[in-house]
Amino acid sequence: MPLTYTIKDAAERLGVSKRWLQKFLRKHPADNDGVPFYVPFGNRKKLTERDLERILEMNRNSEKEKLLSAHTIVPSDWSHSRVYEDSEMMPERPLSDRLARALVLLKK
Repeated sequence: MPLTYTIKDAAERLGVSKRWLQKFLRKHPADNDGVPFYVPFGNRKKLTERDLERILEMNRNSEKEKLLSAHTIVPSDWSHSRVYEDSEMMPERPLSDRLARALVLLKK
């Protein structure tokens, strides 16, 4: 039988606050396959080591998606030449759409 943790113990094990874990479970009661992150016992929830691993994995994947979306490609109508026409400093990687638009607006 796998070891189970209370919300308080699971939060401690994850290195987060009890409140953070409660909010997370309210927002994400199950993983992408529909499997709950906890086992309900009356009005209490118990989590296994595997549940904690799945919570960590979900957070890792969500962070990965955020980081990948931060590196968006600049549309052709917002070219670097418009943003840097008076400057010799070209960025090493493409600017995000929002940053490119903000720089163009600042130049006006």
